[in-house]
Amino acid sequence: MWELYDKLIAEISEEERVEEVIAGLSWTATRSKAMGLAMSFPRPLELSQLPGTCMGQSVKSLAERIKSWNSLEAAIGLSAINSVRNCRETIADMENKGYKQLQSGSAFDLFADKIRGKKVAVIGHFPDVCELSKHCQLSVLERNPQMGDLPDPAAEYILSEQDYVFMTSSTLINKTTPRLLELSKNAVTIMLGPSTPFSTALFEMGVDIISGLVVEEEDFVLRCIKEGGGVRSFRNAVQYINISKSVRSIF
Repeated sequence: MWELYDKLIAEISEEERVEEVIAGLSWTATRSKAMGLAMSFPRPLELSQLPGTCMGQSVKSLAERIKSWNSLEAAIGLSAINSVRNCRETIADMENKGYKQLQSGSAFDLFADKIRGKKVAVIGHFPDVCELSKHCQLSVLERNPQMGDLPDPAAEYILSEQDYVFMTSSTLINKTTPRLLELSKNAVTIMLGPSTPFSTALFEMGVDIISGLVVEEEDFVLRCIKEGGGVRSFRNAVQYINISKSVRSIF
C-alpha cells in the first residue's frame, strides 16, 4: 500500500533544503526549490515533534512525513514534495518524457463537454461542484458530507460504475488514494487541487490527468496562508496546469 508514497519520496533529491514551512489554517506551505502547498487538516488533539525543526532539513527527509498518520506531519510532507515537483522545470521535464500539457485552468471546465450525460463521481466537496449535476449523473463523496453528498464509504459501492472520477489530492494525506485508485480503475481518473504533485508516480498508479498548480507569486500566497486565507484569496497568484498521461484515449 505504500508503493505510491515511496515513489513520490524517491523523486526528491537529497540536496534540496527546506527554507520555510508555514502550517496555516487552511493550507500548509513549504518553500525550497519552489513553493509547494497541501491542505491543512483539523488537528486539535494531535502532537508532533516537527514544529521548530523543519527549516534547514533536507526536503527528502521532510517529504518522508507524508507517510505519517499525524495529519500535520503528512500535510507538511506533501507540501515538501510539491515544493520540488510543482515548478516549471518539472512541467517541461514531463513534456519531454511524452506527457501532454493540456489547456490551463479548472479541470472541471476542461472536461465540461466530455462528462455530459456520464456518470461522474467527485471525491471531495469542491466549491460549486453541485453545478456539475446540470450536465451529468453526479455523485459527490465527502468525509464530512454536506447536503446531497454521500459519505466516503460509498466509494466502495459506486466508483467501479463511474465514467469519470475527480479525486481531491488531499486523499494523499489521509492515505485513501491507493484504494480509491483501485476502485476507479474503469474510469477516467483526474487528481486535482492545490495539493496535487506533478509526479509521474501518479500516472504509474492509475491517474489519467494531473491537475495541480504552480505558485507564481510566492510572497503573496504565503501572506494569504499566514492570514488564514483559502484558495479564493490567492487564486490569481497561481496557475492551474493540467497534464495528461495519454491524450489520445481521453480526448
